[in-house]
Amino acid sequence: MEDDEDARIQRQINGMLFDALMECWEWAEEWEPLPGMDASRWYARYRYSYRGRLPLRQWDDLPEPEGSWKVWKSAGLMPEAWVDFQNARYRRLRHEEGVVRGTRLWVEQALEMWWRNQRDGGSHLPADDRLLLRLAVGMKQNIAIRDALIVSAVSITPLDWETLLRFASEPSCPGNASAMGGLLTEAFDEPKAVPRVGCMRASVAMLERMAELVPVSYRVNILACMAYLMWWVDDPRTDIVARIARHLDPTCTLAGIVIDALGNGVKPEWCLR
Repeated sequence: MEDDEDARIQRQINGMLFDALMECWEWAEEWEPLPGMDASRWYARYRYSYRGRLPLRQWDDLPEPEGSWKVWKSAGLMPEAWVDFQNARYRRLRHEEGVVRGTRLWVEQALEMWWRNQRDGGSHLPADDRLLLRLAVGMKQNIAIRDALIVSAVSITPLDWETLLRFASEPSCPGNASAMGGLLTEAFDEPKAVPRVGCMRASVAMLERMAELVPVSYRVNILACMAYLMWWVDDPRTDIVARIARHLDPTCTLAGIVIDALGNGVKPEWCLR
């Protein structure tokens, strides 16, 4: 009897949730595949309706930082439910295709855009925010994507797209791990190294756009990545961005590294000349 009552309550909850979603979302007749999948494994696509925005997370519980930063207290341009839906798609892709192949399928188009904009110094703006969303969602689940973006920006020698894709999808491969470490060490310690200014500017601009697009819960790694690149070029906004990231997640190691480096006066060798 008790089981029947629990089942009835669960049905009521499911019905209420469905009704709430139907007020804000419409069912599209088209079918959208997950990247790399055949037609037999396509999934119905949800489109955001024009009947009103879903509730977004607020910044009211966060302290006001010193200085100013454009993204601070932004609500996020994409509804949280839509970003969560994409996050679930990436998780499903990793589960069905494996971490390596799933990640390659999820980020290959987005990394091609990232690589192209770096190469062109930001002269080509991203054609589709959905590709930036792929990277933002990917970084939440897979820290290797964030690290690959960092290495691609600070490396003295520009990376090719395939190498960048390997760094993001196969970080545990010994060859990739040692190559990434070597590129970071070379760029940090080499006195004659000079950041590729156009590449760095384009990278930070894309990260800033990512942070504008997504809700608060997806911003930690984006902001930590931004803070690291800003520290690399001695940007005065570094401390603000790093502390926002650290506030959102006190366990964010990368944000802590940047804050400690600033406090101890540690900078890449080129900044000390």
